[in-house]
Amino acid sequence: MRYLIFPLLVALATPSLAQEDNSQVDAGRRDLGSTTEKFTDSEGSELYRRACSGCHGPEGEGAYGAGKYPALAANPRLGHKRYPVNLILEGNGAMPAFADWLDDEQVAAIVSYIQTNLGNDYEGDVTAEEVKRMRAEFADLEEG
Repeated sequence: MRYLIFPLLVALATPSLAQEDNSQVDAGRRDLGSTTEKFTDSEGSELYRRACSGCHGPEGEGAYGAGKYPALAANPRLGHKRYPVNLILEGNGAMPAFADWLDDEQVAAIVSYIQTNLGNDYEGDVTAEEVKRMRAEFADLEEG
């Protein structure tokens, strides 16, 4: 009887492997800066690295291959906040829409980052409130 109870007590006192694995996976997702539903970072440079640099390059140099990914470095179109906000939220061509993956503050952080880095010297002053307003405008345009 003693030999049957000991394994049962050990099993009850030890967390299951599945629970340990899930916590490690959840921690790993946080470390990746995203979940299966959204990005979790708030810094523009980190969001750019995680969401944009895979296609546009770490220095914004752009890439060609399975698709055409324009350079963001020294890009005069980025001087106007509406252009990058629209592209990030709505996507275009090979670029996916990130509206569901990024909140207004994150979009503002990315836009400000690409406007003031990657060889760009624009003001980078878009706010989360402006992104919220533009998000609503773009949604109205799609419906109309």
